[in-house]
Formats: sequence, structure tokens, C-alpha cells
Amino acid sequence: MNLVEYRNELLEEIKISAEANLSDVYVEYLRYVCDMLQDIEEIEDFTECYFEATGKMNKKIMIDGYNFDSVDKSCLIFISDFSNSEELLTITNTQIDKLYDRMKAFIDNSLNGYIQEKCEISSLGYAISKDLKERKDEISKYRFYILTDQIISNRVKRISKENIDGKAVELNVWDISRLYSIAQSNMEKENIEIDFIEKFGKGINCVKVNNCGGEEYEPYLAVIPGDILANLYIDYGARLLEGNVRSFLSVKGKVNKAIRNTILNAPNMFFAYNNGIAATATSIEYQEKDGVGIISQIKDLQIINGGQTTASIANAVLNKESNAKNIFVPMKLSVVDKERAIEMIPIISRCANSQNKVDEADFFSNHPYHIRMEEYSRKIFAPAVNGNQYQTVWFYERARGQHTQEQMKLTLAEKKKFLLKNPKNQVIKKVDLAKYINTYEGYPHIVSKGAQYSMRFFAERIDKEWEKAEFNFNDVYYRNAISLAILFKETEKLVANQDWYKAIKSYRANIVTYSISILFYIVKKIYKEKNINLKLIWNKQRLYREIEEQLIITTKEVYEFITREDRITLNVT
Repeated sequence: MNLVEYRNELLEEIKISAEANLSDVYVEYLRYVCDMLQDIEEIEDFTECYFEATGKMNKKIMIDGYNFDSVDKSCLIFISDFSNSEELLTITNTQIDKLYDRMKAFIDNSLNGYIQEKCEISSLGYAISKDLKERKDEISKYRFYILTDQIISNRVKRISKENIDGKAVELNVWDISRLYSIAQSNMEKENIEIDFIEKFGKGINCVKVNNCGGEEYEPYLAVIPGDILANLYIDYGARLLEGNVRSFLSVKGKVNKAIRNTILNAPNMFFAYNNGIAATATSIEYQEKDGVGIISQIKDLQIINGGQTTASIANAVLNKESNAKNIFVPMKLSVVDKERAIEMIPIISRCANSQNKVDEADFFSNHPYHIRMEEYSRKIFAPAVNGNQYQTVWFYERARGQHTQEQMKLTLAEKKKFLLKNPKNQVIKKVDLAKYINTYEGYPHIVSKGAQYSMRFFAERIDKEWEKAEFNFNDVYYRNAISLAILFKETEKLVANQDWYKAIKSYRANIVTYSISILFYIVKKIYKEKNINLKLIWNKQRLYREIEEQLIITTKEVYEFITREDRITLNVT
């Protein structure tokens, strides 16, 4: 499949999704790309927010989504530039600047209070703007994302922009060729390639450990200057951290007091007092000069232990409390072949973190729960509906991009056959399943905190339940889980089709999770002899009339409640 074929298929998928979800292609493209960016850990989370206004000096303001990264404290702003053209177009620097200016205007007019003065208080854009102004001092940098189905001819990945309010700015253009590259590479992260000589004027001193790693990996012991480590974290943020460490940091959040005390009061003792960091890479440029080993370049650097150390040093540098030049951090580096990296790095991470308070749930991807759900999803067929003479399955993605990857090498005829059995609108990701189950079990406030937080909470609970009685996770459990998926997806469509929602186009995720949770809660507490019929939903592969009628009432009540004028928290997301 070449780039043009990939784009044509993607556009077709976007159109199908728009029809199925009662939305438009521009919304579906935004969701598709942001889902992919979450899959490859480019972003932690994402909230849709369609906001347009005119700011001071008639500056056009426009954003389509946002997020506050809980780990590196960056503020992310998104805008979609979906051409929906049948031919592949080129996005120019002029267009990029125009889109960037609209996003920047949102930041500028939030910080100067203009949006809060002039815009509708009930809108999500107003709430985010107010939130952004209140949190401006804790924001480490601004990360802007332009998402387009066009192509940049010169393959510009990051474009330099001036600081905003003294904070660094990073502009990322995700064009169709970058999406294609990710789809081709088994949904891996984009490479982080660091040239220490070019970037910092010097390499990293290290010792190669011989007769240790064998053919599995190459081991090195290094010392990395604190200012270099801080600048890497400031430049690459949470993307530098292996996923489990990021999850750990996002929960713990606070800077370690002992580490901070050493940074500020005894920086020359840091090497002696601190355990240092453990890291992996897929390749390095290593050379020896006068008997001293030096790493001059490194590819796919991931910190798998020592995220707290890294974040603490960067935090001190960002707050101008230290330049970190007198700090030296021990680093254990394992260079793992790229083909084996996906398999080995999570294992290395798990072992490296075994002495710390990183829960088993952080390493949930290969849990037998997922394996069982995947097995059921490949062999349990859903009832044929709508007059179809064939059955389908609900495709559970235990690993990133499985559904896409299984199609990459198929012929056109084979692909059509595959999609008949495994339709795209019946793909369920791990974070989706967590959302459905958490909602069902009465945790809409957890779901509302975002996909990653919800996933971690779910993983911790499932791990304990699996240990107690793994036999409960049987085929009935699987069918009920799919019924919950249908219930959630259908409620999303139902909300999107209501006139009151069309007027605001905000808070759908919160409205849906709370509405469904409330129904299950009321039935459980008040109508104890009854239950919501998940088996009927499975058999019909859609909602039945009574529950649909009730959801029309409940979703509106939830919307009116969470947006009432006397609510305690303005931004209910």
C-alpha cells in the first residue's frame, strides 16, 4: 500500500465513521489522528473543543481540541486542517502560519482575559480559556498541533516559533505522510534522534560493559550532566519517558523533596546521593578517545527508571532555581536491537521498576485478561443483523494498530473479506474497554479524568479481581462487555443528534459516561428486582426502545446539571 492508497482508504474510513456517528468528516478526522497520537504516546490525552471567535485587533481565534499534560506540564492545542479533497494537496508554510496564528490567538486572548470578558460563559472554550489563565504559571511550554490530510513537500516536522509569555513553543505539523509512516511501522512512536555534539557541543562520557549483554543487548554505564538531561526533558517532555514511567509520574505528580533538596543545596553531591536513571535505546554512535568512551548520538532514547529524577532537575531549570551544570547523573543504558525493542523494553522496564512503588497495573498490556479478551474477540461471532447473511466479530486490539496492521499486506479482495468480518466500527481498544467497564461499575468521575487515568484505575482493579477469580472473565463477561460498548457508542450518537447538544457541541464524553452510570446505579439501588438487559442488547446489536427513550431524558438532565450556573467547577471536563 503506497501513500496515495493509504490516504484514499483513510478518507473512506473517515466518511464511514462520520455516517455511523452522526458527525462530520472534519470531526472524525480529528478524532482519528488524535487516537493515533495517543496510541503512539505522542500525546497523553485529548479533549475535543470547537471554539471560534474574533479577538483583539480582529485576530481570528480557532481551536479544535486541547490537553494539559500531567507529566511535563505542557499545554497542548490542536487544530484540524482536513481538505477532504480527492487529490493529494500540499500544505504550504503560509497555510501553516495562518493556522498557527489562530491557535496562538486563543492563548494570547486567554492570558489577557479577552475571551473571558467577551465570550459566552457556557461554552467549553470559555472554561478552557479561564482554566489556562489560572494555570499559566505552572505551564512549562505550549505544544501546538496542526493535523492535516495534505503533505508537506519538504517534510518539515517542527517549525521554530517565538516564546509565549516566556514559555517555549513547539509547533508540530502532522501531515498525511507522517501518519502513513506510523501506520507502516506497526504503530511505533516516531524516532527520537539526539546528536549530542550538534545539540550540546559535547558527547556523553561512558564505559562499555563487555561480556555482559551477549547478543541480547549492549550495556553501557554513563554519566549525563544535569543540564543536558534537563534540556532533553524540556525539549521532548513526556515522550522521553517509557509509558509505564509516564503513568507512574502522572499519578504521583509531586516533585520528590529529597531530590529537590540535593539539586538546590548540594548539587555536587547528586552523583553520590541519587540512584540515577535507567534508559534504553535502539542504537548509539560510540567511540573511544584517549581511552574514554563517548556517546555522540543516540536513537529512540527512553527513560525506564528515574523519571522523577529527570522531571525534578528539569523543573528546577524551568523555574530558574538551578542551571544544573554542577549536577551529574549516573545512567545505566541498554541498547536493544529495534526488532526486539517492542518485546524487551517493557520487560526491562518492569524489572528496573520492581524496587519502586510502580504498581503491577502499570504493566497491564500483556496481562492474561487482555489475552483472553483478544481470544474471545476472534472466535465469538455477533448475531447477524439488518438482514445481513454473515456474522461479524468485535475486534479487540490488545496491541496497538492490530486491525490496521492485519490489512497492510492483504490484496483488495482479501481486505474486503477481512472488513466484512471485522468492520472498523467494531474495533475496541484497551482504553475504550476501560471506559465502558468503569462507566458500568459506577466510576464516571474516573472516566472523565481522561483515557490514561481511567485505564490505570481499571487495570489496578482488574488485576486484583483476576487474582481472586479469573474464571469470572468468561464468554458471558465478554458478551456483556460488548453490550456495554454498544450502549456507550449508541448513546454517543443519540446525544450528538439532540438539538440541545448541537447548540453547544461540548461535554459529550462527560454527559455519556454520567448518564449511563446513573441508569445502572438507579436500577441497582431502587429497582433491585430488575436489571438493564445486556443480553438483549447483544442479540439486537443495538439499544432496545425503552432504554433509548430513557437515555434521551437522562442525557439532557445530566447536561443541564453539569452546566448549571452555580456549578462549583467551571470546566467540568
